[in-house]
Amino acid sequence: MTEDSLSLLHGYIYEISNGSQRPVAFASISVSEAGRAPVSRRMTGADGSYSFPLFSGMYTIRVEKPGFIPQGAFVILEANDTVRIDFYLEKSNAPYEAQVIIEGLPPGVYPKLFLDGIFHGWVLNGSGFLFAKNLSHTVELGEISEDGVRYVLASGRTQTFVEAETKVFRYSRQFYVNSSTDPWRDGWYDEGSVIFESTPIIDLGNASRLVFDIWIVDGKILDENPVKIEVNSSFQIDTKYRRQYFLQLSSDRSEVIGGGWYDEGSTAKISVRETTVGALPFKYIFAGWRGDLESNNTLAEVLVDGPKNIHAEWLRSEVLRIEKLDPIYKAIIDISLLISAATILSGLFAKIHLPEVLGELSAGMILGPYALGGIKVLNEPLVEISEYLIIFAEVGAILLLFVAGLEVSFGKFRAVVAKSSVVGIFGVVAPFFLGLHVLGLSGYTWNASLLVAAALTATSIAITLRTLESAGRLNSIEGNIMINAAVIDDVLGLVVLAVVMSIVASGAAFQPYDAMWILFRTVIFWLMLLAATLAVAPRVVRAAEWWRARGTVEVAATATCFGSAVAAAAIGLSPIVGAYAAGMAIASSRVIARIRDYIERLSMLFSPIFFAVIGAQFNISALSWQGTWIIAVLIAVAVVSKLVGCGLPAAIALRNSKSGLRVGVGMISRGEIGLIIAGLGVTSGIIDQTLYGAVIAMVIFTTLVTPLALRWVYA
Repeated sequence: MTEDSLSLLHGYIYEISNGSQRPVAFASISVSEAGRAPVSRRMTGADGSYSFPLFSGMYTIRVEKPGFIPQGAFVILEANDTVRIDFYLEKSNAPYEAQVIIEGLPPGVYPKLFLDGIFHGWVLNGSGFLFAKNLSHTVELGEISEDGVRYVLASGRTQTFVEAETKVFRYSRQFYVNSSTDPWRDGWYDEGSVIFESTPIIDLGNASRLVFDIWIVDGKILDENPVKIEVNSSFQIDTKYRRQYFLQLSSDRSEVIGGGWYDEGSTAKISVRETTVGALPFKYIFAGWRGDLESNNTLAEVLVDGPKNIHAEWLRSEVLRIEKLDPIYKAIIDISLLISAATILSGLFAKIHLPEVLGELSAGMILGPYALGGIKVLNEPLVEISEYLIIFAEVGAILLLFVAGLEVSFGKFRAVVAKSSVVGIFGVVAPFFLGLHVLGLSGYTWNASLLVAAALTATSIAITLRTLESAGRLNSIEGNIMINAAVIDDVLGLVVLAVVMSIVASGAAFQPYDAMWILFRTVIFWLMLLAATLAVAPRVVRAAEWWRARGTVEVAATATCFGSAVAAAAIGLSPIVGAYAAGMAIASSRVIARIRDYIERLSMLFSPIFFAVIGAQFNISALSWQGTWIIAVLIAVAVVSKLVGCGLPAAIALRNSKSGLRVGVGMISRGEIGLIIAGLGVTSGIIDQTLYGAVIAMVIFTTLVTPLALRWVYA
């Protein structure tokens, strides 16, 4: 060995006195090779330090100082190593000996020693230490690791000495298990322990995973999982995995066979259980595989080189071909569905003390083509608003107004005609001009503003009538005024519509004399119709009564109703105006009870269809959040204009503010004329879908809220 490989052993020697320490100068310190004579002896310096350059090897150190207990240490030096050991001398005061016995270590293996937590070299089995009387000391031995083997103390690394005694430190052996594929298995295991190892399936995502194949233990292959291994040495354990991919099969018809997990590079066989499925009216025939495999074979093979998604495609074959239903038969089905739903919902609404008409409107909204009615059944929409259905609904409206006329004789009409005329006129003027002004301020064109203002004018007679009828208020003074005012309102609404459409069609500016002429002509036609009906209708009924054949009176009344409605339509008025006039004309007949009972039974069948069709025309998809503000504006105009335009004149005429409020509330609802005007506007391109949806929403809102508000003001 050369001086280049010398190691250094150094440290300090201290004296412990009264809990403090100070350097010990001129203490004798000698170093000996294990079991031999000293190789070097020195005295510590004034600061208590010492230093020995030594070759690698095992040495014992002994420190002596008169009056102090001598101390020693065992040192193992490696080449070019530096080791520091400090000694703490105690006064020689009846010292006691602490002996350390070490078990479980093979020869030549020495643990590190820590006295009172301070490194003190290494320790030999059977080593003894002298400590001053009445002083306690801790002895701690370190763990030893080398070449995949570790020795650990099973009962703790530290023991305390307070008197002369022998303490045993028992070591147990551990082996290191290493895994390059599964690093979580790395670690120390007790000698003789048994490892039960199992490997889970590792999900890689995207329909890929790793599954166990074999264990490799120090080059030896084990295929069981879990594996049992007794630890008697250090070893390497690794897992070999197989990559698998998921084959996803799907089918809308027959069961598919062959889907699942497959090893990478394997071949999967797929098939369908049945190639033809279904019954009347359709059968479905297997057409092939689509997706990650394109094949028309029922049994196909798939190379699994990645995740696969394959779908079985089917072709529909019509076993029983269903032709499109005749429109008349389809209308009969639609009418049956709407009548049933309207009757059920009106009954439910009545049970919870809400107007029955709301139930009929709700039935239309639910079964309308924009809701459940749009569902296809055998290639046909469940409910379709056809011309036949609209005709049936118009019959319902005509019968409703005929029933209303039967409650108001011409004598009653004359009694309230002045008041009704004032209410009806202001009920048209107020919403028209208020709507025109507000829409103009909102930035809409002149033509669009005219059309929407016209839609705001006409009251829905049917809604008001049905609510008054169910509340038992049809014959009240307010009820008479409301119905007659609504008729006048309807007539004037048609006048407004005629004027507006002529202005829009011609593109001309508003001419007051044109409006006056249309108004004059319409009023004359209305008076002529009323006079003709009053002259003819009672005679027809009396003749039928004289005939005395079964049902002649009822048939004559029905013919009078529809004849008057047709006459009204022929001269440019609404058919419902003619029906109302016919009802008034025969209201004083001696057989009115028979007629009323018969017509009410007819109306019971037809009128729910009218309200259901009104509800069915509500298209919620036509509304938009951007149009919410114009909906609110139109609703406000619709409510305020009728409350002021109809309620205020009625309150003055009847000299009763509560009665005026009832009339104003009863006139709020808008109905078929408003919808007709909105439809004309959107089909002609004058108003857009947002404004059209707002008008529809206004009609629906006023239709729904009027029965509730009218019942409340009568409460």
